[in-house]
Amino acid sequence: MSESQMAPRRPGGRGSDIGRPRDPDMDQAILRATIELLSEVGYVRVSVAEVARRAGVSKPAIYRRWSQKSQLVVEAMVTQMRPGNDNDSGSAADDLIALTDQLIDLLTLTPLGRVLPGLVAEMAADPVLAASYRNLIIKPNVRHWHAAIERGIASGELAGDTDVDFVINALVGPLYFNLLITGEPIAAGYARAAVHLVFARYKTASS
Repeated sequence: MSESQMAPRRPGGRGSDIGRPRDPDMDQAILRATIELLSEVGYVRVSVAEVARRAGVSKPAIYRRWSQKSQLVVEAMVTQMRPGNDNDSGSAADDLIALTDQLIDLLTLTPLGRVLPGLVAEMAADPVLAASYRNLIIKPNVRHWHAAIERGIASGELAGDTDVDFVINALVGPLYFNLLITGEPIAAGYARAAVHLVFARYKTASS
């Protein structure tokens, strides 16, 4: 991955820009070490000292790039996210099922699900971290959900008065509720069942 392909920095996430130019290879080594450690011990037990040891760099080298552990973790999580997909399958329902399944995989098969409770707790007290998480993880993905729903409205598959934000919250909200509140596993077939429930409310008579 070249430096130009790396995720953008979140506001305030980087330490001082003064000094030697950044080394993209070092950035990648630090992010890889962070993901490795997150996978093993979870967010709370991640330490900058251990990330530095595994990446073969100094702690100051990390703090020059990320002023807080939480900000380093957010950027590391971005590297685990697959690029969003705006491909039009011809069916808004199928597109939303695919997006929901992708989110389920992200929350259950990557370190994000394991570290998210700790991150959410920190976001309540750290507005910079909260902005970083929303700008780098939430907003880029929500755009794809919006696009799929708007295609459904334009094609007549969904009613013109469909509440786009409500549909997204209805599909995504229960996943985060399970992860952060109940701890219950996500039911098999959730994506298809949830999308069909939404379409029962908003589909047009002809669809």
